[in-house]
Amino acid sequence: MKTLFIDTHSEKVTIILDTGVEKFRGEALSDRSHSETVIPLLNELLEKADLSSKDLEQIIVVNGPGSFTGVRIGVTIAKTIAYLVNIPIKSISSLEMFGVSATEDFDLVGVSDSKGVYSAFFKDGEFCDFQYQKRSIFEEMVKSENLKVLESKTIDLDKIYKYLETKNSENPHLVNPIYIKEIDALK
Repeated sequence: MKTLFIDTHSEKVTIILDTGVEKFRGEALSDRSHSETVIPLLNELLEKADLSSKDLEQIIVVNGPGSFTGVRIGVTIAKTIAYLVNIPIKSISSLEMFGVSATEDFDLVGVSDSKGVYSAFFKDGEFCDFQYQKRSIFEEMVKSENLKVLESKTIDLDKIYKYLETKNSENPHLVNPIYIKEIDALK
């Protein structure tokens, strides 16, 4: 199945185009310019694979948590392509993506930003208790509860496929970014 994977949750934009035979991966650092990075990177991968967006059969998008604007851009692009080409779309959180891709054991997945840590516990094969905490509070929780935090930040598309295979495709209009951090302007 020809699958497009889009991850814009951080300053590192990752696009993977899986043709079913070969995987084309594009990455770029994009500090606050995701809108100028994603489409050219996607077009470059489609060209390398000798495909067009009409050839795609499925989209997987990372819907956060992470960069507020970055996540919105990735989700909007994924939704637009899925709607226009009329193909299934599935979303996965950045925390699930790293957790599913991991090779080591862990109790907690954590993704840092400049002010704190997004995290989710991994219990009984499920991700739960998504939260955002200041770094000092997160570190104290990890220490006091003797938790093993996932260190690896790899993306294993095959493991992500396996994780998502039991999940239903979503209506593109209903795929939304995950915001678990209170927006500073609303405090």
